[in-house]
Amino acid sequence: MNRLLTFLLLLFSVIAGAQAPHVKSGAAVYIEPMNGYETYLAAAKVKKRVPLVVVADKDKADYIIRSSFSQTRPNQPAVVVNNTNTNVNNGNNNAWGRGWAEMAAQRAAREVYTSASIAMIDGRSSQIVFAYSAGKGGINGSAEDCSKHLKQFIERAGKQ
Repeated sequence: MNRLLTFLLLLFSVIAGAQAPHVKSGAAVYIEPMNGYETYLAAAKVKKRVPLVVVADKDKADYIIRSSFSQTRPNQPAVVVNNTNTNVNNGNNNAWGRGWAEMAAQRAAREVYTSASIAMIDGRSSQIVFAYSAGKGGINGSAEDCSKHLKQFIERAGKQ
């Protein structure tokens, strides 16, 4: 019985002592280089008014942001144009149809799918205190989405 009571007491003290990680407003953060994506993250942090201070020296940072980023282009869709001339319009309808099909193919060729993720790591304990993944809006949109959610995370921790 004493062992069970000791175990339960120890378990509850660990649970009570464990706190959800949080980031204090105004903390210094270093954004690790990631093929230029770090610049987009820093700009998005400013645009979204994330209450962190970006520093250039990793040793002076409270937190470190690591990111991964990828862009892929979808396969270009095959375009099928109906070449039958059923109207007495000297083929102008076919030209109109081909114009729309060509525009759709050009648009698909320009589209790029973006996937980005960030992890904020405590510089002293190496604990991951925040992580988020975004897959929309191109390079700017994904950086802004990550920054927006980081700001919400910091603001929620400040209210608790």
